[in-house]
Amino acid sequence: MEKKQLSLYFHVPFCVSKCAYCSFYSSPAFSDEFHSSYAEALCRHVQAFPCPDDYTVKTVYFGGGTPPLVGVDNLIKILNAAKGIFCFDSGVEITLEVNPLTVDLSDLKALKSAGFNRLSMGLQSANHSSLKRLRRAHGTEDFVRCFTDARTAGFDNINVDIIFALPNETLTELENTLRFVTDFKPEHISAYSLSLEEGTPLYNRRGDYRFPTEDEEEEQYKVICEALREKGYAHYEISNFALDGFESKHNCVYWKRGEYVGFGASAHSFFEGKRFSILPDAERYISLVGEGFYAPTDFESASFIGSEEAEEERIMLGLRLSEGIEFNRPIPKQIFDGGYAELKNGRLRLTEKGFRVSNTLISLLTE
Repeated sequence: MEKKQLSLYFHVPFCVSKCAYCSFYSSPAFSDEFHSSYAEALCRHVQAFPCPDDYTVKTVYFGGGTPPLVGVDNLIKILNAAKGIFCFDSGVEITLEVNPLTVDLSDLKALKSAGFNRLSMGLQSANHSSLKRLRRAHGTEDFVRCFTDARTAGFDNINVDIIFALPNETLTELENTLRFVTDFKPEHISAYSLSLEEGTPLYNRRGDYRFPTEDEEEEQYKVICEALREKGYAHYEISNFALDGFESKHNCVYWKRGEYVGFGASAHSFFEGKRFSILPDAERYISLVGEGFYAPTDFESASFIGSEEAEEERIMLGLRLSEGIEFNRPIPKQIFDGGYAELKNGRLRLTEKGFRVSNTLISLLTE
């Protein structure tokens, strides 16, 4: 019997400091003792997973927060716990998010030896003023050291995150960030538009800054797409660009509605026909994992996804990818007239222009 494919996500919510734009659940770094307790809870939660023999793990992702804050030894312990329970695919992609300040060369060598084979580094901007406004704890010199150390440690699959539409940042400064990043030749680049979330420090001080207009943000996105295309990066998803063969396998699981299971406070899952999440409280998470896999989650109250909702998800998530989706329903004429999408051999795909208004287009397609 062929095994089902599954992806694993481990959430580590601890941060050196909270970024000014972040609205996700996170908390300051605790004591080493608490971090070890949290890591032990993640291991116990993995061991409580029902029927692990039915699955082959395709991808593993450690996100946060800043995962290395629990300690490299604990990260390796968690990964080994997963390896001891699940059957890992021979080509499994194992990603770790890192802040340039939180790992050194010896850490990276240990992580690579343990099986981690992909890194995701949060740079966000190469502009010092922007990093300060965003309350990023690192500088560009920290990024240079970390990236260089990662290559020395043997990592040949590295993603770099950048953010555009930043307050008070000029188009020239964004172009400088793009040159700075591409000079390092990372295999993957993620470029996200700043989301100004209510309740964040940046939102509360929004009157102190000048944010780009809609047209200016559109121009920034166009510049990013063109600059990365010239450097050989394929624009395979709304916010993601990769050299040939280095698309994020883990994120593609999300966009193609593959099954994944989250471990850790506030982690989300799509499993057994439901989307459910774990409570956003590290201390309560630790106390509940001993009661069973579903104990810290809202699985029991979550609804099963019906066929209509599943089809809406297929459209909404699949159209994030440049490859598009199979589509045989009526398509509003204005979508083609505006140059927002293309239909070829029964597959509908959004253009880069369409990516910028994807939410509106998806609403029209799912009416």
